[in-house]
Amino acid sequence: MGQAEQDREVNRMKYRIGEKGFVKGLFIVLIIAACAFVAISFGKPHYRSLMLGSHTRDILKSEIGNIDIIRQQILENVKELGIPLDEKNLEVVLDKKIIRVKATWSETVDFWGYYQKKFDFTLNEEY
Repeated sequence: MGQAEQDREVNRMKYRIGEKGFVKGLFIVLIIAACAFVAISFGKPHYRSLMLGSHTRDILKSEIGNIDIIRQQILENVKELGIPLDEKNLEVVLDKKIIRVKATWSETVDFWGYYQKKFDFTLNEEY
């Protein structure tokens, strides 16, 4: 068997492996894309909750002592982040130089009507 025949045989094997590998590779890419979609869908509500907590801590650490202004700033952040929080579920209290913020809300993740998961969030910050 000469070198040319060995090269042809190697090229034929690469072609066969490439055919089988293409379907397998495509399947793996689709699975990874589906996992990324699920992770992003479930992660968005949690990310928004963490961001609201961070913004609330920043607001409380500022030198604002007026509860109404703090409440308005928190509600502005809620609207910017797209969190479904009602004003009645937000409580801002000044107690002996400590400002407490409590809030509760729920978000539902929906996968095209096939699966729905409801998440309940609470925000408890004080400074």
